[in-house]
Amino acid sequence: MSTYTRVKAARWTAVIAAAAALALTGTTAQAVEAVSGTEGVIAVGKMNAQPSVSPDGTKAYVVVAEADNTLVVKTVDTQTGAVTGRVALGATQFYVASALSPDGSRLYVVNQQQFTVVDTATLKVLTTAALPDQSRPAGWNPGTPTGVTVSPDGATVYVAQNGATAYRQNGNGRVVAFSAAQRAFTGSVEVPAVYTGNLAIRPNGQDAYLGSVAGVFHLKTTGAAPTLVAAVPGTAAALDYSVALTPDGTRLFALGGGAAGAGQADLVDPATDTVTKHVALVSGYADLSNPQASPDGTRFYVSQNSYTTGPSVLSVDSATGATVAAETVSTTVEHVDHLAVGPDSHTLYVGGTIGNAADLEIDNN
Repeated sequence: MSTYTRVKAARWTAVIAAAAALALTGTTAQAVEAVSGTEGVIAVGKMNAQPSVSPDGTKAYVVVAEADNTLVVKTVDTQTGAVTGRVALGATQFYVASALSPDGSRLYVVNQQQFTVVDTATLKVLTTAALPDQSRPAGWNPGTPTGVTVSPDGATVYVAQNGATAYRQNGNGRVVAFSAAQRAFTGSVEVPAVYTGNLAIRPNGQDAYLGSVAGVFHLKTTGAAPTLVAAVPGTAAALDYSVALTPDGTRLFALGGGAAGAGQADLVDPATDTVTKHVALVSGYADLSNPQASPDGTRFYVSQNSYTTGPSVLSVDSATGATVAAETVSTTVEHVDHLAVGPDSHTLYVGGTIGNAADLEIDNN
């Protein structure tokens, strides 16, 4: 299994305290009942394994390409490691993103220009639709999708998409809205960035944040189509491309990208849209991606692929932005592609590769 050392007492104290608070307020029972995954490495396909975890922690839904390049969703029992279900979504187009609804009933997958809704209980495809055509000059190709995010109430799904492309030319990216009830796209908004990252939505369901090569953009999501509010000042210089929000919506973590922002991140106060702290997660160039917030709100997790130290998952204190070295997980997979955090706040689900195979690695942090 993976090799790592860490101090668990403080993390478990935080998890128990958060669960107790939720139990007292009656907010949810799942925080108490969520189970931890059993550590192991499970073969799931050929490449690009993307895990999502059910609200109770008993199942992982892995979007992955198989050896014949068929894109599939596989259900994995997190207690036994057994693959218990599979549904094919067509040929993989390699630019794939996915998200699970908050109640765990729907998995949304975008495969280049194809958008699919999967019922997780039956593992049946409910809807397949093409992304609405992007405004672009004749001869240009539509941009690739970069992220899928579901609103806290599960009513709306948002797809981030790069700008349309031609030879050495790029248009602006956009965010497209999809109604879960209507099973139809309802609108979109263009953003002044050619390359987009992922989205994070505050618990009020009205404010979303999009990472991009031009920094972080604040969007309003109260209508059928999102609207652009403004760029968050100070996030453009580091190319804050990937974002994550604490569950209470009070702290936004914006991970830097490219040569300018490699190894860096910004902590943003969404109440004021200001950068409260700029932090260096690692020194020198670093391939960091997939920021995730723990459900208890105490940690951000970030995957790192390093040629010198090997792949790992970094743990970041969400209040201070400091890396918690004792909680770093060195993975068994040779390259980390995607990352999810279990509802217990300390089980990590890592999608990665070993040799020419895609695997789901489960680690308890």
